[in-house]
Order: sequence, then structure tokens, then C-alpha cells
Amino acid sequence: MASRPHLDAVTRENFCEVQPTEIYHGTTKDIDPPVKLRIATGGAGQSGLLRALADAFIDDQVSESKCSPFAVSWIKSDTTASFNHLADNSADLSITYNAAAEEIAIAQGVADKRIYAWRDHFLLVDIEGPKNNPANLTVSPNTTIEALFSQLFIAAIASDNAVRFLSRYDKSATNIKESAIWTSIGQTPWSYPFSFFYHINPEFPYQALATAARLQEYTLVDRGTWYGVEPWIREDMKIYMEGRDEGETDILLNPARALVGAHGENKAMADAFAEWVARPDGGQRVVGRFAVNGIVLYTKAPRENLSGL
Repeated sequence: MASRPHLDAVTRENFCEVQPTEIYHGTTKDIDPPVKLRIATGGAGQSGLLRALADAFIDDQVSESKCSPFAVSWIKSDTTASFNHLADNSADLSITYNAAAEEIAIAQGVADKRIYAWRDHFLLVDIEGPKNNPANLTVSPNTTIEALFSQLFIAAIASDNAVRFLSRYDKSATNIKESAIWTSIGQTPWSYPFSFFYHINPEFPYQALATAARLQEYTLVDRGTWYGVEPWIREDMKIYMEGRDEGETDILLNPARALVGAHGENKAMADAFAEWVARPDGGQRVVGRFAVNGIVLYTKAPRENLSGL
């Protein structure tokens, strides 16, 4: 068995003190069943998908295996922090959105199983209206996200602080993705000296989108957040480009994977959850039916990838 990765004392202390954001009990009537699975993730928790999955998983486990009722806890974290929660054993499983980092976690012995869970998608958005879209972004059938970021950059440099881009700047999957797009066009607006148009705003997804709407800034957001927020936040906003389910090649595709910690206190339950998420009659059915405001937020994982690594 691989040894646990080393964490410095400050990091270890911080993660050992992590408290769950929410606890799910399924439909059990038990007042306080024990927590048997700790899941670290961000947007899926805020949108409510994690609650739907956890409740269905608990009910299925109690029904199929006749085990005692139990609870699942959600630890709110971004993608990067979710790896640390596995390493520090403050979570048993994480939902993450970066394949390269997931492979590193497995190579380091932090995790030992990865299952394709569902697909989210990134969107480039801004306030809609006659006085908005200050970068004058134009989209045609052949326009790429890199071309839109190039348009945005050129307009931002030429404007008097009229064109701004909000970055989550929090090591989340969204922050990693927009950073990759910026570097693909030869720009690193977060580097010193900082670009005036680059608004660093390390809030969680719902709060960051509300800030972008209020300040009329462009931003990259995932579909789950976009349709999961209160309608008033996005009612005056426009989607310029959205990820599509076309193989795995679309840069705005945001695949979510269940990553099982190698040393979790509840490893057997984490393994069971990861396998259940891949089942057509289990987690995939929940994903396909999960809707907010009448809109299905996510798409199922491609069947050929359900077995993970």
C-alpha cells in the first residue's frame, strides 16, 4: 500500500478542522444516523445534485444491502481543495473536474479509484442589453472560445476600464479552465503587474455569478451554477458560448468524476458510492432527472467511460 502523502503542519491542522456544510439522511426516519460517507465538492453541492444523489444512494443501500440507516456529509470545497481533503483524510470521496490532477492524485497514492460521474459544461456570460457587451463580442457558427477571449482581451486593453472579466481565482475547476483559455491565447492577466480588467473574486460559484451580474462583468461559469442560481441573478445576462457533448474534445466540457480516497475512514462506502454513481439504475438515473427551475442541469456520463480507470 502506498504511503500517505506528506502535508505541512498548517495544512494538516486546517483540514482536520473541516466541518460539513450539509448532512443528508435519505428518507430514513432515524433522527441522527451516523455519517458513513464524507464527500468533498463545490458546485454539485450548491446546485442540490449532491443531495439528490446522496439521498437516493442511502435509500438504495438500506434497501439492497439491508444495512442500518446512515448519513452522507457534504464538505464544500473547490477542486484543488478536494484533493487535499482526500490526502488529509477529512473526506472519503471527492467530486473533481480535472483529469490531469486526478491522475496525479492516483499516482501519489491519494486516491485509488476514479469513476466518470456526469458532465457539466462551461459558459461564457455577460449582462445583456443595448448598453452592455462592452467588448462587442460576436459569435458565428465557427467562433471558438479562444477567439472570444481574444476579442475580450483586445477590447479590454483599448477600453477605459469598461471591459472587465471576473475570475473566481480560487483554484476551482472554473478558475483552472479560464486560466487555460487565457494562456492558450498567450495571456496571463493575473501575473504581475496585474491587468486592470482582471477582477480577482475568490467566491463560491453562486456568489461569484451574482457579483459578475451586479458589476456587469464577463465571466466563465458552469451550467450547473448558471441554471441553479435564483432566476433574478441571470435574468439580464446572456450566454455567448456554451460547452457541448461532442466526445471529450470540447474545451468547455466539464467532466465530473468521483475520486475515491485511498485511506478514507469509510473507504468501503466510498467505493460503493462510486460504483453506484456509474449504474444506469443508480446515480446516472438521478443525474438524468435532476432539474432546477424545470431545467435539467447535467448530462449523464458517456457509457463507454462509466467504468473509470
